Amino acid sequence: MDNMELVNSAGLNSLSGFSYQIKVFIFQLTQIHPGQQVEFETLDDVAVRYLPSKDTVSDFCFKWSIDKDSSIQLFQVKQTNVTENVGRQVLYNWLLAYNQKPQITKFILYLAQGYASNTKAFTNGAEEEYKTVIESDKVETALVSRVKQIYNGNLEKFRRDYQTICSKFTVCSLSDIDKLIADQLTAPFHATATDIGKTYFDKRIYELFTRICARIMDCASNRTPYICVHAEYMQLCEEICKNISPTQYTPDYEAFCQVFAQSDLTDEIRLSREYRQLSYCNLSSADILEHLRWEQYYQSIRQHFLSDAKKGAISKTEKIARQNHTDVVHELQAEGKDIPLLRLVKTRHCGISTLNDEFSRWGTYIFLTKDNLPDQISWKDEDGETNEK
Repeated sequence: MDNMELVNSAGLNSLSGFSYQIKVFIFQLTQIHPGQQVEFETLDDVAVRYLPSKDTVSDFCFKWSIDKDSSIQLFQVKQTNVTENVGRQVLYNWLLAYNQKPQITKFILYLAQGYASNTKAFTNGAEEEYKTVIESDKVETALVSRVKQIYNGNLEKFRRDYQTICSKFTVCSLSDIDKLIADQLTAPFHATATDIGKTYFDKRIYELFTRICARIMDCASNRTPYICVHAEYMQLCEEICKNISPTQYTPDYEAFCQVFAQSDLTDEIRLSREYRQLSYCNLSSADILEHLRWEQYYQSIRQHFLSDAKKGAISKTEKIARQNHTDVVHELQAEGKDIPLLRLVKTRHCGISTLNDEFSRWGTYIFLTKDNLPDQISWKDEDGETNEK
């Protein structure tokens, strides 16, 4: 699953440890049947605020797998060595979860390949762990303090819940999460079809990752859990097979923006030719940012064609775009209306037969305003430039 590696362009959101969380969630998702669902729930404002970028988000996320008989499996993911202290944090999370959903039938700690787990917190005994909780003097919002609020003065309840969790607790080491996911998706994504091959199979997995990640992030921003039922999962697979194929490559634009697209105008972006050219059009910062997102989206599609040995398709696309721009400039000059904004708006309205949607088409035009391109275009001709190259 080579293409599961996230886009590494400057300015894109870093998903950090969250990436592995999503992969394990998807692995669970690939195994559900009708009547089952998988949930991803963030429990804390900190988790929502730092969801894309902090490894510690795993301490604030619950993943539920719910069967049609309402039995629940709770799984937590770690891509680090689980020390005694980290194991205790897992225990506290699960005590909170058990109080929220006492119908949990299994507690699973998924551990990434190459990492060790210290489970002493689950073997110390209820009295020892209860003492640690009750004697804690951490701030009220700390995980241990939230557990303390539930069990303070009630050793018997703590003992009962602790023993229940310990009896249903499993550590599962995942040898190769990418391969595990790929194996599960071989049939839904038609990996063995003669016209699909590794390139399109990997791209379909990558698209599933992007769409699931976007939905989780969107739900997290609204303080709601993301719940995926079997029917939604199957529909996602069907849509992805339709949109990611040898005859069509149209990643979901909204999901791409949610996960990867630029969220602010950095100093590096402000120094770029694309930004400068858009600035000539007197657009607001929000509008400039939106145009740059289209460019990023086209660049992701362009990179796909390069990886699929379709350089000719890129060349054709960009030459059509260049000619469309040239025609618009000539028309505006003949009418005496050649100003940057009209160049942008009228060029953007021109179709490109090699592309399937507006976002990629608009992004092509913004991309071609970059520095040092053979088919470069301009919204305003700069010093030493003319429209005729």
